Amino acid sequence: MKVTLTENKEIGYKRLSFDSKSTEENGIITDIKFVLNKINKEQLIEQNELLFYIDATNGNTFITGYNHGIEEMFDNNGIAIEFPEYWEVVDNSVEFDETIINSIIKALNSDIGKRTKVKHQVYYQTEIDDAEKIK
Repeated sequence: MKVTLTENKEIGYKRLSFDSKSTEENGIITDIKFVLNKINKEQLIEQNELLFYIDATNGNTFITGYNHGIEEMFDNNGIAIEFPEYWEVVDNSVEFDETIINSIIKALNSDIGKRTKVKHQVYYQTEIDDAEKIK
């Protein structure tokens, strides 16, 4: 996966972008686990809640700090995972959302994901649905 860092220290903005080449769910799970491992090791997001915002329109997922109680995202320090290869082969946005949601859940059930869930409560949200907690 290609990794890109965009940073503006003056306004306190840092965005880490990952470009996935995966075209199927198992590859997407592997890529999400890679990103979760970076979150765990480098403490990229300080909040104790994470939100995976799934954007099927653009074929990506944005991970940011989150406060579910007030439904606020802290997106100054976020992580984008672009899925251009999968986005090209998927039939529709519902299928994209379902595959990404299932991949997130499966990645969070791995050893790496379990370490993430010790540090963070994890939510996902699509363009049309409200945030939902992943157990």
